[in-house]
Amino acid sequence: MTSPLPPSIELHHLQSIVRAMHAVAESDGVHATEQVMLRGFYESCQHEAGALASFDDIVATPFDAATDAAAFDTPERKAVLLQSCLLLAHADGRYSTGERACIASFAQALGVDASTLGAIEEGIADHLLQQISRISNVDALRQVADELAAK
Repeated sequence: MTSPLPPSIELHHLQSIVRAMHAVAESDGVHATEQVMLRGFYESCQHEAGALASFDDIVATPFDAATDAAAFDTPERKAVLLQSCLLLAHADGRYSTGERACIASFAQALGVDASTLGAIEEGIADHLLQQISRISNVDALRQVADELAAK
């Protein structure tokens, strides 16, 4: 199985990314889809990265943007952290004001300017739209969207 992360992301980066994603989820109340996605993401990387800490142990320590941002010292690492947070923010179908503010604060701590963050946000939105456009049963997709909207 290949890792969902680039080779430049090491165990300590992965754990910080998970904590950052958890902070994004908490910014507007953790939704079940976010929790499942986040736990699955960490567990899919856990074995390959040689991580002994459980998901619950990792998220028990809050993400500290001021401290944790220093480990993200390349544009690629910064982008991976922000992209991961954005994917999680969209997991429940809504990129909320709280999630947007949380991610913007991470970008600021990373030294990523607003236009670069905007480009990363657009890239994630395009990626998600491409995934949806591959779905051939549009009626079923509408039904699922309606059911999610009703919740």
